[in-house]
Amino acid sequence: MKHYIILFAALVLGAANMTAQTKRSAKILNQKVAVENIKTIRADNQFFVGMDFCLDELDMPANRRVVLTPTIISGDNSVELQPIVINGTRQKVMFERRDNKKYPGAMAVTRKNGRIQSFSYQTRTDYADWMRSADIVMKEDLCGCGNTDNQETEQIKKMRQPQVAFISPKAVAQKTYSMSGRAYIDFPVDRTELHPNYRNNPRELAKIVDTINVVKKDANMTITSIEIHGYASPEAPYQHNEYLATNRAATLKNYVRQLVKLDDKIFTVKATPEDWDGLCRYLRQSNINNRDAILKIAKDNTIEPDRREWLIKSKYPDEYRTMLSTWYPALRHSDYVITCVVRPFSTAEAKEMIKTKPQLLSQNEMYMVAQTYEPGSREFNEVFAIAALMYPDDPTANLNAACADLNANKYGEALRKLDKAGDSAEADNARGVCYWHLGNESKAIEYFKMAADKGCPTARENLEGLQ
Repeated sequence: MKHYIILFAALVLGAANMTAQTKRSAKILNQKVAVENIKTIRADNQFFVGMDFCLDELDMPANRRVVLTPTIISGDNSVELQPIVINGTRQKVMFERRDNKKYPGAMAVTRKNGRIQSFSYQTRTDYADWMRSADIVMKEDLCGCGNTDNQETEQIKKMRQPQVAFISPKAVAQKTYSMSGRAYIDFPVDRTELHPNYRNNPRELAKIVDTINVVKKDANMTITSIEIHGYASPEAPYQHNEYLATNRAATLKNYVRQLVKLDDKIFTVKATPEDWDGLCRYLRQSNINNRDAILKIAKDNTIEPDRREWLIKSKYPDEYRTMLSTWYPALRHSDYVITCVVRPFSTAEAKEMIKTKPQLLSQNEMYMVAQTYEPGSREFNEVFAIAALMYPDDPTANLNAACADLNANKYGEALRKLDKAGDSAEADNARGVCYWHLGNESKAIEYFKMAADKGCPTARENLEGLQ
């Protein structure tokens, strides 16, 4: 009970530490009564409502009675709060003698005409989720006869559910799409000629050739470049490894080009003589003896490569033999990147493409697809989820997907996406919506204010809806 007394004090004083929203004054009873400082507080499973009434302009006949009933309402849901009975001077007597039984628990006030008169009202009721987007209305029984069918009703506070703001991604002048892979081509020891049927070469060569041919056959894409990058392992002299990596990559390029029948100009060749980065990754993931000491040598670029190999080989011979037999073969690889230009798609085409090849769509094309669905529908939300998968580090993709999650009541998933949504006004607004749904209204208001200051009109509307 002490907890609730403190909350009622917050309604009266507007304590800064409480999660209270205050609305500007409203006028009721034919504009004769001002309702001011309308506050609402949610605490655990209780919902507190407070307001001040100013009767200065009300001229109340002695035989008249008015009954005001603050009501929380949303759609078909409603809760009537403690009623307020305003009596003329004669009706006060009748109320105290017998009529108070008609209004159990009511707050009774006698109007003293011609005098400055105001009073404060505080009450509470059990909280329900539907109250998040409810209105507080004042039901006015102008005759005091209890006939609820003919009561006047005036809205005094709107507790609108805050809205998210999606961002339309910018259209790109030209779409590019890249595919990459890794092949392990076996070459004879210390040689650079390629034998297509040697060991696993048929399978590994097919990886590259088949990928290129699939793209060639797709009318939606045009290949603009193919990069082949050869790597060698760190054993043997660096100069020799440089020769092997460079020439093996060139040999592979020539072989592939002949098979796929593409212009030599679109091919580029790169080489990394010794894949020390790859070796370091294997070391970090291993539990090999002396791992940290070996890793310290392997990643020290101030030591020239041949000396690094000698230090590891001489200091840790057993571990070196293990690395040589288990990891070094995988450090001899050929990486390839195929880059294409993708034609633009109409919204109708994109709507079909998103089901099969979403990677070929720009964010803007996906956004236009989403606009063909009912906002908040399963299909609408799925489009933005796919966009975030295709563009996992893009702030706009993550923001829009988070907004879709919020509309689907997936608040945890929304927060995770908002971590990558940047600091735009719309992102701050979405954070405010998320925290509002999670019950942290003070933090929600903080983000709405930040977003409003950055120029987000939706955030300003959200603030107004909470006040």
